[in-house]
Amino acid sequence: MNIGIRLEGGIGDHLLGNRFVHAIHEKYPNANLNIFSDTEDNPRHISLLKDLWPKLYNNTVVLKRRTDQNFKIQSIFGEETYPAHISNLSDDFESLSKTFDKFYDLHIDSLKWLNYDFDWLRYYYFFPKPEINIESGNEYIMAHLYSRPNSPYNLEQWYVLKLLNKLSESNKIVIVTQADHVDFYSELFNNKNIKIECPESPLEIFKISAKCKLFIGIDSGVRYMPYHFSKPTYLFSKYCGSYGQVAHSHLIRWLIFPKNVFPMHFNIDSVSNIINNNFKHNGYILFPEIESDIEKYIVDRNL
Repeated sequence: MNIGIRLEGGIGDHLLGNRFVHAIHEKYPNANLNIFSDTEDNPRHISLLKDLWPKLYNNTVVLKRRTDQNFKIQSIFGEETYPAHISNLSDDFESLSKTFDKFYDLHIDSLKWLNYDFDWLRYYYFFPKPEINIESGNEYIMAHLYSRPNSPYNLEQWYVLKLLNKLSESNKIVIVTQADHVDFYSELFNNKNIKIECPESPLEIFKISAKCKLFIGIDSGVRYMPYHFSKPTYLFSKYCGSYGQVAHSHLIRWLIFPKNVFPMHFNIDSVSNIINNNFKHNGYILFPEIESDIEKYIVDRNL
């Protein structure tokens, strides 16, 4: 059986789609998977998946640029500009997709995966370990709190610096950023508990995430990497109105663990307490909203 699969978007969307590639492989273990990466001719995202799961991603193609950057669709909201729609790919790709025995469009935003025949529900929270050997550990908090200039997902600089200083009082921290953005953290250069890393590839970031004990970050593809090593992961998002209250449109697609989502510029003492609770009792990992005395809430008799 020949199966065609489309992945779309950035690294985050590719890692989310990867959950379902594994589900498809489980349902059709002997099928030949033909995986197409729709990233505007950017090979970095599918390259990461090939590095991590070489057996599964041994037949991949990076699709060329889309036909129309102002592609329009009709939806429940009327006419929308929606260039990521599969119909905005070339006629050649549409013809090719019809030659497969089965074709799955794993574009996360489209929600088509909700209605496919693989076990999407069981794989919804499943982030598979890489096929390759990556050294793991429990050494530091990993932080990714700045994306790029003018990103709508960034926190204010003053807040980031104050938060990291607070967390570093009782934790080692590794900040992941690009070399061009190191100066954003210049006030932390003399903090002995904070180290700044500038990985040159997504695979290097993956390896850093394997050694962390917890991740804290913003809306970006980096946030999905620690999930593959069962690391507690906390995020700040503008789509979170109050702690743990995430817009359903983003909850179903990208912010899949609502108890681990903070509103932008959430109270720093509260963030610090929630983060540090994770290291006191594993029950806090499941119920971070409980501020104290979790042993009583979960009836842990091993006191």
